[in-house]
Amino acid sequence: DLDEARAMGFHFFASHVIPSHAYEHIVDFGKPVRVGGLTVHPGDLLHADQHGVTVIPHEIAAEVAAAAREVEKNERVIINFFRSPDFSPEKAIDIEH
Repeated sequence: DLDEARAMGFHFFASHVIPSHAYEHIVDFGKPVRVGGLTVHPGDLLHADQHGVTVIPHEIAAEVAAAAREVEKNERVIINFFRSPDFSPEKAIDIEH
């Protein structure tokens, strides 16, 4: 099912892939759950990518996009330098970040 899920753009997170016969049943809902060491409460805002999952506090949610753009802008300078023909280990020591 992994190929089909990927083709649909469905995202899921797990530490391992295991065979299942889908013998599942609902135990509870609307309660906090602990997944991979992270406690998730109903209504939590999550960010997830290939590196993992984290909870974004609602108090800072509106600021996350601008902060992420700033981080990307700063990292882009460093990445571009490391990819440039001007790169040297000596110059890398002086790069500001």
